[in-house]
Amino acid sequence: MIEQLLWFVLVVILVTLTVNYFIATKHLPPGPFPLPIIGNAHKLAANSRHVDLMQLEKQYGKVFRLYLGSQLVVVVSGGDAIQEVLVTRSSNFAGRPSIHSSEVYSKGRVIGFADYSSEWRLHRKLALSALKLYGAGGIKQEAIVTNEFDLLMERVRSRNGQPHDITREIRLAVTNVICALVFGSRYEPDDPEFLKFSDITNSIVSMLAAGSIVDVFPWLGFYPFKSIQLLKEKCKERDELVGRIYREHVEANRVAAPQDLTDTLLKARKQAEDEDSSVTGSLTDERLIMTIGEVFLAGIDTTASTLCWALLYLIHNNEIQERLHQELDKVIGPDRLPKLQDKKNLPYLEATIAETLRLSSLAPLSAPHKATVDTTLQGYHIPKGTTILVNLWSLHHDPAIWDNPDKFMPERFLDKDGKFVPPKQDRFLPFSAGRRACLGESLARIELFLILARLLHRFRFENPPGCDLPTLVPIAGLVLMPQPFEVCASCRHES
Repeated sequence: MIEQLLWFVLVVILVTLTVNYFIATKHLPPGPFPLPIIGNAHKLAANSRHVDLMQLEKQYGKVFRLYLGSQLVVVVSGGDAIQEVLVTRSSNFAGRPSIHSSEVYSKGRVIGFADYSSEWRLHRKLALSALKLYGAGGIKQEAIVTNEFDLLMERVRSRNGQPHDITREIRLAVTNVICALVFGSRYEPDDPEFLKFSDITNSIVSMLAAGSIVDVFPWLGFYPFKSIQLLKEKCKERDELVGRIYREHVEANRVAAPQDLTDTLLKARKQAEDEDSSVTGSLTDERLIMTIGEVFLAGIDTTASTLCWALLYLIHNNEIQERLHQELDKVIGPDRLPKLQDKKNLPYLEATIAETLRLSSLAPLSAPHKATVDTTLQGYHIPKGTTILVNLWSLHHDPAIWDNPDKFMPERFLDKDGKFVPPKQDRFLPFSAGRRACLGESLARIELFLILARLLHRFRFENPPGCDLPTLVPIAGLVLMPQPFEVCASCRHES
């Protein structure tokens, strides 16, 4: 009798849960049935979430739902739905979900991870103001890139065409460009502070990319997981190092004549406080220190990885590299290096950069958004607090938008006269869009153009003789990075 009663109670519970689930999801986007406790987490592999989501998209459509643990997640792909989230109704989806590892990293003060609020808007406005003040015309960036490129060129030339890991050289060059832009200084490869900076950055990126079980099951936050403790330690080291450099800039007091981005942030803060004294308490030193660290972290991985992807694609497509050499020889000639003002006359190079950004899709899922209000998306109900994942990988590899989406084809961005045609925003979003668009897009585009143009002007990059072509399978992390690969770089011009 007791056994029958227990079975009856179990059936009632299961039926009740099932009925409640269907009632709760009646007006939500379609999606797979979640398992108890884990939801649909089992459907996403750690290294290929963007690809797994693209497969689910084929079954459930451009807007569908998942549950990660108990958290409702809506996955968005397709130009129309993505535009609605990022642009046309961006205020409804401008929030950031609370993710434990991200909170440890950002303390709620990093622009990229902070939730949508009046303080966030003020902080972002300050950062944008500083970037515009510092980046006007790209003159300073070009001078910094020129100085660092000279050293990169010598290191590559010293290899005398022998195989070497180009990814390490590019990362070193980009790191020093970012250091010069942000801090006003550069480092030698064996400088102790540079090595410490690199260790901190690499460790934080790796740990954020790996995530934590607490991100999916927040109720486990009480347990002192080793990975979370290590992340806290590295973030403390970052704060101490960046904080010291920041205080040196405050003491130098170069607001009247800024020398780098940190000086410019201090100038932008002073201007904001002079215009409105009520903002004084919001634009704290701690927030500016986190902004400096954020620019440093984001600038290195994205730019270095994009440049490495570009060279990797060109090694796989020698005929495209040859066409780039012809364009550079015709427009620039052998006696000088490409300059920023040459960009408009190098359409095939511009198309190659755009195609690299599309095919590599460095941030395939962007950063997660959150619904700030009860709202709708493509006719579906989206409750307040829902996590929104924007699948940019799907957008950039959609065969309905791109012919042969997995093939490297710069000419897709050229018109019949060979002129560069900027891709439409509803199908090409390597830097995202709207209120949460990448702050450093303009700086990144300048670096990408100048470094790639000059590398290709000076060198021909080839796969080492007798070796298989390097893999195009990425290393999954905060961004999709190419695996280290070796090249033979032969000089094209000696001057």
